[in-house]
Amino acid sequence: MKYCINFYGKQIDLLDTIDEININVSKIQDLNELKDFCELHKNQRINLCINDWQEGLNNKFFDLCFTFQENNPAYNIAIRLPNWDKGLCLALKEKYPQAKVYFGTMINNWDTLVCYLNYGVSDVIIAEALGFELDTVAEIAHSKEVQVRVFPNVAQSIFKDMPDKLKFWIRPEDIETCETYIDVCEFYGEDDKQNLYYNIYNIDKKWSGSLGEIIIGLSNEINSMTLSPAFINKRIRCNRECMKGKKCQLCDHMVDLSKLLEQANLRISIKDEEEENNG
Repeated sequence: MKYCINFYGKQIDLLDTIDEININVSKIQDLNELKDFCELHKNQRINLCINDWQEGLNNKFFDLCFTFQENNPAYNIAIRLPNWDKGLCLALKEKYPQAKVYFGTMINNWDTLVCYLNYGVSDVIIAEALGFELDTVAEIAHSKEVQVRVFPNVAQSIFKDMPDKLKFWIRPEDIETCETYIDVCEFYGEDDKQNLYYNIYNIDKKWSGSLGEIIIGLSNEINSMTLSPAFINKRIRCNRECMKGKKCQLCDHMVDLSKLLEQANLRISIKDEEEENNG
């Protein structure tokens, strides 16, 4: 599992260990600054993010970036465009076949996913309903050597009144279970909280309390310490059968059990292999 954070200038220690860095192109004034930044972070992939079409987005910009990459193969650079533009993607891939180009759009349906994959993107950001089909999504994306990216710390659904338990989100304890399917984790929210999310999900790998405290858009009804590991094992491949008239009620049962355990002041503890061997 790789991790990516947004650069905002105050993460010196973390930037040395993170796998990927998102930086807004407005922070790169010229080719020399790009070279200096890449040299400083040559062990990480640099995602040059264009957040709107007014940030110097023109042919000269792409020529500078991709020519720079070709002349400096030790650096790892990708361009993240703000929204889908078939013509631009095809033109860039034709002119720079090895270039990494992807879109900041979160993909929540198969039509969009297949369209993106067919036009040669390097990455896809999976969200909402597709989060419940991560096994199939990953199989198809990986067959085309495309990275699967997610934002685990935001509760996602196109329908704002969807119950929390039926939204797509991933708690810190379950990240390792998803490693087969997810290549890169990013974090939704303010830049100055990127370090906090990274530490919770990648260093601590657990949260002792309400998931609503760390997952944006989630209420405080679900306690991470009383939620069974079976919750994520089913959800990453359930295809949301409950939304299609099927009988699966796993999410209901797991959340109800979580509440009962919390009321009884009980916690679910999973022993690791070393503890079991020493026990």
